[in-house]
Amino acid sequence: MRILLVKLRHIGDALLLTPTVKAVKDAYPDAQIDVVVRAGTESILQGCPSIHTIYTTASPEKSKRSGASFWNDLRLLADIRSEKYDLAVEMGNNDRGRTIVGLSGAKKRCANTHVYQIAWPWKWLMTHLGNSEWSIIHRAQADFLNVKDFLELPQQEPGPMVFERSATTAPPFALTPDKPLVIFHPGTRWQRKRWNENHWTSLGASLISQNHQIVISVGPDPEEIALGQRLVEAIGPGCISTEGKTQWNHLAWLLYHARLFVGVDTAAMHLAAATGTPTVALFGPDSDARNWSPWKTPHRLVHFNSDEASTLDEVMTAAAGFLAPSPPNS
Repeated sequence: MRILLVKLRHIGDALLLTPTVKAVKDAYPDAQIDVVVRAGTESILQGCPSIHTIYTTASPEKSKRSGASFWNDLRLLADIRSEKYDLAVEMGNNDRGRTIVGLSGAKKRCANTHVYQIAWPWKWLMTHLGNSEWSIIHRAQADFLNVKDFLELPQQEPGPMVFERSATTAPPFALTPDKPLVIFHPGTRWQRKRWNENHWTSLGASLISQNHQIVISVGPDPEEIALGQRLVEAIGPGCISTEGKTQWNHLAWLLYHARLFVGVDTAAMHLAAATGTPTVALFGPDSDARNWSPWKTPHRLVHFNSDEASTLDEVMTAAAGFLAPSPPNS
């Protein structure tokens, strides 16, 4: 069986697809499972060995698209049609994804029509339409249901996200031996999701005083890099920044070695869940934890408003709970 899953969203959304990919592979070990995701999101899927081929289409940011995107999609469609898929499922709920599935040539071309109604001609191009209600559940569950509508799966819900340890690589900097590692991820492109910078400093100083070391994970955006540098300077010795130089396989390596991840609602938070790292997840006023909370990893959610100062104690308490020494075996 040849299966194509198309999910054209952001980086974290791509990673949230991995529990469904693994569930399909477990049910159909001989199946070839290929995926189509947005350009720039594909590297976070490198830790999922159940995926055979990763195709990419236009970037999620319109500013990064060009006139070549149309011709690239034509070449992509040609490659996809040559595979003669048995099943293709659109999972990103957008017209570009529906077009890819509709023109894929797959015997069974599928999309969900319950949450977002599909207009002509995309509805006409599909052979099967799903009706699962996924808007009020976690997105990892939503992906699973969107495939389960069209493919028999014995599982009732998806397992954890997947980024296997064997796919990780040590980062280009050294850690301090014998000091427990905590990862901070304070940056995000959405200002409304950011937690107070002074709170990060206070939390970091407290953890450093307790003999932890801190790595501040930041992306390549200059504003995020500057944020990481300010926090390093404010927190002091024992704290370093990735300076936007690490890839997802580096961050996954760090997370596998970390005692705790503290971060805002981003792809890095989902990667922490994929590695099983205990997580304190910071959700701003516009983030829906019901849909996006850390999936199947020990975690505490802390909700904050832009003007709320009381969450620092809550985060410190949550962090202390995860970092407390394990009780000796009785």
